[in-house]
Amino acid sequence: MLSKAGSLVALLMVAAVVAAGCSTGSNPTTSAGAAGSACASGVPETKVDLIGQPTTDPFWGAIKNGADQAAKDFCVKFTYVLGAQPNFPSTIQATQAAIASHPDGMAIVYFDKTFQASTSAALDAGIKVVLYNNNRFEQENAPTDPRILSLAYVGQNEDFSGVRLANSWVSLVKPGTTVLLINPFPVAYVLTLRRNGVAQVLDAHGIKHEDLNMDSSGDEGKYLSIIGPYLQTHKEIGAVVGMGNPGANPAAKYVTDNNLSYPIATFDVGAEAANYIKAGTISMSINQQPYLQGYYAVEQLALQTKFGLRPANVDTGTFLVDKSNIAEVQHLISIGKG
Repeated sequence: MLSKAGSLVALLMVAAVVAAGCSTGSNPTTSAGAAGSACASGVPETKVDLIGQPTTDPFWGAIKNGADQAAKDFCVKFTYVLGAQPNFPSTIQATQAAIASHPDGMAIVYFDKTFQASTSAALDAGIKVVLYNNNRFEQENAPTDPRILSLAYVGQNEDFSGVRLANSWVSLVKPGTTVLLINPFPVAYVLTLRRNGVAQVLDAHGIKHEDLNMDSSGDEGKYLSIIGPYLQTHKEIGAVVGMGNPGANPAAKYVTDNNLSYPIATFDVGAEAANYIKAGTISMSINQQPYLQGYYAVEQLALQTKFGLRPANVDTGTFLVDKSNIAEVQHLISIGKG
């Protein structure tokens, strides 16, 4: 769940605020997307809202760009709605404001159970809902509203992303070495799912692994001051997997600065990680393709609100990236689609 952190971690630093039930009290803002060419005869122009985050973060900018394009392609009156602050309470407030504007469809990021009430309220209002980017239903986050469990989801399937990446990367690990699993945001259960998938594959191959959890700050300079000494003193480590770019990038810098050759894998492809992949320092990543998350969410809502077609789950995180195809991703990043 981004920027350096990828899809989901855009709001993690404020999780404590959510737990405390705080609210910003700020008004949400909106950004209208241009509707496409005139609707075909007899096809209604429906209104669709997507609840997002500030587009100053390139990850969310790509999501909005995808949603904008789908709105043009499917004759939708589209609004990108975001809270005044990039935190959970503000995002929930934005959802409530969008409900009051009576859209036909709404795309919602379901980060955890604190989003249940507003999601249920949208359904109560007769709004068609698709979840995107995050749909966390595990353990204590399981919604009590069964309608939410049946909603279609557009985004990376985090239950399998770690397995998918590790199966493609594991052959690069030198026999007899240990893989260091770095979690930059331990408070995010999604990253735990990634870690568990990677560990599952390593265990199946009889490869040892160790965990190194960061403090969820996302501060790559601070992380480097921890990861570097760890790699220096733990000579058994011969490979690294970062559960997000803030875990992999510092490891890649340490490896580069010290002329080492650890194979490194990561999740998501930000601009810095893309450079490391191009250089061959990061050997592989899985890209959740945020542009497609915005595009398919709006597309499915358009088809449902216009014709009654039922949305379906779309796994956007199937794109494995390495040195052979990183130029494609860098091009997408440069044009706001990566």
